Amino acid sequence: MQTSFYETRKAVSEYLLFHYGSEDDLLLDGIGPKEALNFARRCGLLHADYPLNHGRALDLGCAVGAASFALSEQFDEVVGIDFSHALIDAAVNLGKTSTVEIEFTQEGDLLRKATISLPEDARPDRVQFAQGDAMNPDPNWGQFDFILMANLIDRLPDPAQCLARIHEFLNTDGLLAITSPYTWLEEYTPKSKWLGGFLREGQPVRTRDTLVELLEPAFELIDTRNLPFLIREHDRKNQYSIADATLWRKR
Repeated sequence: MQTSFYETRKAVSEYLLFHYGSEDDLLLDGIGPKEALNFARRCGLLHADYPLNHGRALDLGCAVGAASFALSEQFDEVVGIDFSHALIDAAVNLGKTSTVEIEFTQEGDLLRKATISLPEDARPDRVQFAQGDAMNPDPNWGQFDFILMANLIDRLPDPAQCLARIHEFLNTDGLLAITSPYTWLEEYTPKSKWLGGFLREGQPVRTRDTLVELLEPAFELIDTRNLPFLIREHDRKNQYSIADATLWRKR
């Protein structure tokens, strides 16, 4: 059986770099879009402008945990869930050790090393990480005041199924934040399950409009934002994307 990319050492290093890498690690000679750095942390602070009980937060699809640790600065308890055992193990390890050394591509087969550090304001004692499936959420996760789904929906086999139950885990007046660049690919999501990016009866279907249709029964859309992010490939190549961030208040 082929190992999922998200369970490989390469994936762990790339995600640690994406979540925690410094400007020097990510931008050659400081050249590049600085507004796209620290994406995971910015996702973890999307709640900051709104009145909210800061009891419990869920980071669903947490990867290596930078948004979870950002949430720990304000919330009493944070639960980070990801399908990948390797990414969860890396998040747990960083919470325990505060630093970890990674290798990433410099050019071709050449690698260079960097030390990744836990942010100073993080409260790892408030964070619990666990492997789990967004498609089959566990009632034992409990109820939350804030739920973050960062760059997750376009990597699920059936995002509408996931979203149909998300309100069950959110307290009344709680906030749901969804970010995604809407990169729909059949290798992750069958085309019949895409939320947007196709024609229906000759009319374009856009993902944000579908989100409104799916979530409006339980949520009010209260804010939208553009969140740029940068994924480093090697010293001289970066992938620049702009996630659509939507914030929803549970009715």
